[in-house]
Amino acid sequence: MTKDGISDPSRTTMRKGERMERRTQPVGFLIKQINNIFEKDLNEKLKTIGITSSQCAVLDFLFHTNQEEVSQRDVERNLSLKNPTITGLLKRLEEKGFIFCVPNAKDKRKNNIYLTEKAFDIQRRMEADRKKLDKELTRGMSKKEIQVLIRGLEKLLYNIAEP
Repeated sequence: MTKDGISDPSRTTMRKGERMERRTQPVGFLIKQINNIFEKDLNEKLKTIGITSSQCAVLDFLFHTNQEEVSQRDVERNLSLKNPTITGLLKRLEEKGFIFCVPNAKDKRKNNIYLTEKAFDIQRRMEADRKKLDKELTRGMSKKEIQVLIRGLEKLLYNIAEP
């Protein structure tokens, strides 16, 4: 707003009092900015249950997968993350008691990953925290706009995901 109370069309509100010049930004930079804010806010909410947003993503995949046996490689592929990153996330989740790993019966080089009761105990809270942020992200958007956004984001992910 200008001093006389008129909206300044060259500026747009980013979030909670921050302002940014309105200009066409590269799509990737917008996605990065959104991710940075989303991840910071989600980490803040998840701190009370003792996990990070990255650990939340792993648990979310494990909660919703249809696979009977899930290996580290399955998690890597589904989250588009590299081996060292997933290794660290799984190690911390196991240390915190949210998962346990068992050698695969057919291939001893692989471990199957299983959720513990402790993980199921926090599932509802974890998903509620994430849904609150999703609602905040899409505030002011119609259901149709949200569906179009999701389809567009899925196309972007498909375009850049490794085969």
